[in-house]
Amino acid sequence: MVRIRACFAYQAWQSGGMTAPTILTPLEWFNGDQDALDLYEHLCYVAHAWDDLIDNDKPVNVNHLLATLLLYLPGNPCYRRFEADLRALFLASMVSYQAANIMQASGDDHQIELAHYLRYAVMQVGAYLIGALNGVDRGAQILAVAAPVMVPERLAEFLKEHRHVA
Repeated sequence: MVRIRACFAYQAWQSGGMTAPTILTPLEWFNGDQDALDLYEHLCYVAHAWDDLIDNDKPVNVNHLLATLLLYLPGNPCYRRFEADLRALFLASMVSYQAANIMQASGDDHQIELAHYLRYAVMQVGAYLIGALNGVDRGAQILAVAAPVMVPERLAEFLKEHRHVA
Protein backbone atom coordinates (compact mmCIF):
# COMPACT_ATOMS: atom_id res chain seq x y z
CA MET A 1 0.00 0.00 0.00
CA VAL A 2 1.17 3.49 -0.77
CA ARG A 3 1.97 5.31 2.45
CA ILE A 4 2.02 9.06 2.78
CA ARG A 5 4.99 9.63 5.05
CA ALA A 6 5.44 13.31 5.77
CA CYS A 7 3.86 15.86 8.07
CA PHE A 8 3.13 19.37 6.93
CA ALA A 9 2.79 22.74 8.58
CA TYR A 10 0.10 25.29 7.96
CA GLN A 11 -1.20 28.44 9.60
CA ALA A 12 -4.54 27.67 11.25
CA TRP A 13 -7.32 30.20 11.24
CA GLN A 14 -7.23 32.60 14.14
CA SER A 15 -10.99 32.18 14.43
CA GLY A 16 -10.27 28.55 15.25
CA GLY A 17 -8.24 29.69 18.23
CA MET A 18 -4.95 28.55 16.70
CA THR A 19 -2.40 31.16 15.69
CA ALA A 20 0.87 29.21 15.73
CA PRO A 21 1.79 26.90 12.85
CA THR A 22 0.30 23.47 13.34
CA ILE A 23 1.76 20.20 12.14
CA LEU A 24 -0.76 17.98 10.37
CA THR A 25 -0.31 14.33 9.66
CA PRO A 26 -2.25 12.68 6.85
CA LEU A 27 -4.47 11.11 9.52
CA GLU A 28 -5.36 14.61 10.69
CA TRP A 29 -6.33 15.54 7.11
CA PHE A 30 -9.23 13.13 7.65
CA ASN A 31 -10.05 14.35 11.16
CA GLY A 32 -8.48 11.29 12.78
CA ASP A 33 -10.59 8.83 10.77
CA GLN A 34 -8.23 5.90 10.12
CA ASP A 35 -10.76 4.29 7.78
CA ALA A 36 -10.78 7.44 5.63
CA LEU A 37 -6.98 7.49 5.48
CA ASP A 38 -6.91 3.79 4.60
CA LEU A 39 -9.49 4.41 1.88
CA TYR A 40 -7.47 7.28 0.43
CA GLU A 41 -4.24 5.28 0.50
CA HIS A 42 -5.94 2.32 -1.20
CA LEU A 43 -7.24 4.68 -3.90
CA CYS A 44 -3.74 6.06 -4.40
CA TYR A 45 -2.51 2.51 -4.85
CA VAL A 46 -5.25 1.74 -7.39
CA ALA A 47 -4.56 4.95 -9.32
CA HIS A 48 -0.82 4.26 -9.47
CA ALA A 49 -1.36 0.62 -10.43
CA TRP A 50 -3.78 1.62 -13.19
CA ASP A 51 -1.29 4.15 -14.51
CA ASP A 52 1.50 1.55 -14.40
CA LEU A 53 -0.67 -0.92 -16.31
CA ILE A 54 -1.58 1.67 -18.96
CA ASP A 55 1.99 2.94 -19.32
CA ASN A 56 3.38 -0.60 -19.04
CA ASP A 57 6.38 0.86 -17.23
CA LYS A 58 6.29 -0.86 -13.83
CA PRO A 59 5.14 -4.29 -12.69
CA VAL A 60 1.79 -4.43 -10.92
CA ASN A 61 0.76 -7.07 -8.42
CA VAL A 62 -2.59 -7.89 -10.03
CA ASN A 63 -3.64 -10.09 -7.10
CA HIS A 64 -3.16 -7.19 -4.68
CA LEU A 65 -4.90 -4.80 -7.07
CA LEU A 66 -7.95 -7.07 -7.31
CA ALA A 67 -8.02 -7.63 -3.55
CA THR A 68 -7.96 -3.86 -3.08
CA LEU A 69 -10.79 -3.32 -5.57
CA LEU A 70 -12.97 -6.24 -4.57
CA LEU A 71 -12.30 -6.59 -0.84
CA TYR A 72 -10.52 -3.68 0.84
CA LEU A 73 -12.39 -0.77 -0.74
CA PRO A 74 -15.95 -2.11 -0.45
CA GLY A 75 -15.18 -3.44 3.05
CA ASN A 76 -13.94 -0.08 4.30
CA PRO A 77 -16.45 1.59 6.70
CA CYS A 78 -15.68 5.05 5.31
CA TYR A 79 -16.28 3.80 1.77
CA ARG A 80 -19.63 2.34 2.82
CA ARG A 81 -20.61 5.55 4.61
CA PHE A 82 -19.98 7.75 1.56
CA GLU A 83 -20.38 5.13 -1.19
CA ALA A 84 -22.93 6.97 -3.35
CA ASP A 85 -20.84 10.13 -3.47
CA LEU A 86 -17.58 8.23 -3.91
CA ARG A 87 -18.91 6.23 -6.85
CA ALA A 88 -19.76 9.49 -8.65
CA LEU A 89 -16.26 10.81 -7.94
CA PHE A 90 -14.73 7.52 -9.14
CA LEU A 91 -16.62 7.82 -12.43
CA ALA A 92 -15.43 11.40 -12.89
CA SER A 93 -11.88 10.38 -12.04
CA MET A 94 -11.90 7.49 -14.50
CA VAL A 95 -13.24 9.63 -17.34
CA SER A 96 -10.71 12.34 -16.51
CA TYR A 97 -7.77 9.94 -16.42
CA GLN A 98 -8.70 8.39 -19.74
CA ALA A 99 -9.22 11.81 -21.33
CA ALA A 100 -5.82 12.89 -19.98
CA ASN A 101 -4.11 10.01 -21.75
CA ILE A 102 -5.76 11.00 -25.02
CA MET A 103 -4.93 14.68 -24.53
CA GLN A 104 -1.28 14.22 -23.57
CA ALA A 105 -0.71 12.24 -26.77
CA SER A 106 -2.06 15.12 -28.89
CA GLY A 107 1.11 17.21 -28.84
CA ASP A 108 -0.97 20.36 -28.30
CA ASP A 109 0.43 22.44 -25.42
CA HIS A 110 -2.97 23.40 -23.99
CA GLN A 111 -4.22 19.80 -24.17
CA ILE A 112 -1.07 18.60 -22.41
CA GLU A 113 -1.48 21.21 -19.67
CA LEU A 114 -5.08 20.13 -19.13
CA ALA A 115 -3.99 16.49 -19.13
CA HIS A 116 -1.81 17.16 -16.08
CA TYR A 117 -4.82 18.48 -14.21
CA LEU A 118 -7.09 15.63 -15.32
CA ARG A 119 -4.58 12.90 -14.39
CA TYR A 120 -4.97 13.86 -10.74
CA ALA A 121 -8.78 13.93 -10.66
CA VAL A 122 -8.73 11.16 -8.04
CA MET A 123 -7.45 13.86 -5.68
CA GLN A 124 -11.05 15.09 -5.59
CA VAL A 125 -11.90 11.99 -3.56
CA GLY A 126 -9.39 13.15 -0.95
CA ALA A 127 -10.77 16.70 -1.12
CA TYR A 128 -14.30 15.38 -0.67
CA LEU A 129 -13.35 13.25 2.34
CA ILE A 130 -11.40 16.11 3.93
CA GLY A 131 -14.40 18.40 3.54
CA ALA A 132 -16.96 15.82 4.64
CA LEU A 133 -14.98 14.93 7.76
CA ASN A 134 -13.76 18.42 8.72
CA GLY A 135 -16.40 20.79 7.34
CA VAL A 136 -15.97 23.25 4.50
CA ASP A 137 -13.92 25.98 6.19
CA ARG A 138 -11.46 23.74 8.03
CA GLY A 139 -11.41 21.37 5.07
CA ALA A 140 -10.29 24.20 2.78
CA GLN A 141 -7.44 25.05 5.15
CA ILE A 142 -6.36 21.42 5.35
CA LEU A 143 -6.61 20.87 1.60
CA ALA A 144 -4.41 23.91 0.99
CA VAL A 145 -1.70 22.01 2.88
CA ALA A 146 -2.52 18.51 1.62
CA ALA A 147 -2.89 19.30 -2.10
CA PRO A 148 0.85 19.66 -2.86
CA VAL A 149 1.37 16.25 -1.27
CA MET A 150 -1.54 14.69 -3.13
CA VAL A 151 -0.21 16.08 -6.42
CA PRO A 152 3.57 16.03 -6.06
CA GLU A 153 4.31 16.37 -9.79
CA ARG A 154 4.72 19.98 -10.89
CA LEU A 155 3.20 21.13 -14.17
CA ALA A 156 6.64 22.13 -15.47
CA GLU A 157 7.96 18.60 -14.86
CA PHE A 158 4.94 17.06 -16.59
CA LEU A 159 5.27 19.39 -19.58
CA LYS A 160 8.96 18.63 -19.92
CA GLU A 161 8.20 14.90 -20.02
CA HIS A 162 5.14 14.96 -22.27
CA ARG A 163 5.56 17.79 -24.79
CA HIS A 164 7.61 15.51 -27.03
CA VAL A 165 4.99 12.73 -27.16
CA ALA A 166 3.09 13.69 -30.35
